[in-house]
Amino acid sequence: MAGLNDTGGGIPTLNIPKSDASGGGGGTSNKDLMAEARESLSGNWGMGVLGYVLFTAFSMSISFFIIAAAVFVGAVSGIAEGNAELAASAMNGVAQIFQLLISGALLVGFYGYYLGIAQEDEARLELLFVGFRRFWKSFGVYFFYMLFYFLWFLLFIIPGIIALFRYAMAFFIIADDEDCGPLEAITRSKEMMKGNKWKFFCLNCRFIGWSLLATFFTLGIGFLWVVPYMQTAQAKFYEDIR
Repeated sequence: MAGLNDTGGGIPTLNIPKSDASGGGGGTSNKDLMAEARESLSGNWGMGVLGYVLFTAFSMSISFFIIAAAVFVGAVSGIAEGNAELAASAMNGVAQIFQLLISGALLVGFYGYYLGIAQEDEARLELLFVGFRRFWKSFGVYFFYMLFYFLWFLLFIIPGIIALFRYAMAFFIIADDEDCGPLEAITRSKEMMKGNKWKFFCLNCRFIGWSLLATFFTLGIGFLWVVPYMQTAQAKFYEDIR
């Protein structure tokens, strides 16, 4: 199993051997993957919850900044041109650009954090920022992920859903291998998910009940535990098939 290695005294990186980059096994049952996730989270539940809280807070802060910047740009443009429609367009454009730029780094860090728990049974908060250390690769993999999903979705809903599962491992791969490029990550994910898409779908379905309980019986608070559990189980799935 791959470990987390420190490079240059910076943020720990998660590296995998090139020979294991695609076409893994995937012989572990979803039930066992969930059990392994619970085992990795044992003694780490607090850190698992904290990672999710920090990710959410950071994402919300970025969103607030985006909105504030968009309002500022829109107001300046509107004042300069005396055109409310231009102001609204400017606000929307700024928000869209910032969202596109930052989403990849946020997601790679989120996936990398729970992959660290899955690999070493240890939570490292610095892994939440691994996506920013690989900012352009993170941006690239998010861009191509959304592009390919959109193109497949144009063919009908079902191909679009299949595309989501086909490229689902791409964020894990970027977090796990600092030498991997965006398109290479997409290609690896496609190869890894051959014959594993249905299994991954079923794994996610196992959390529907937990999500309903969190929604209706804990007023959403339960997601503080459901999300780390689900993400760690997905990380175990990635480890199993790579």
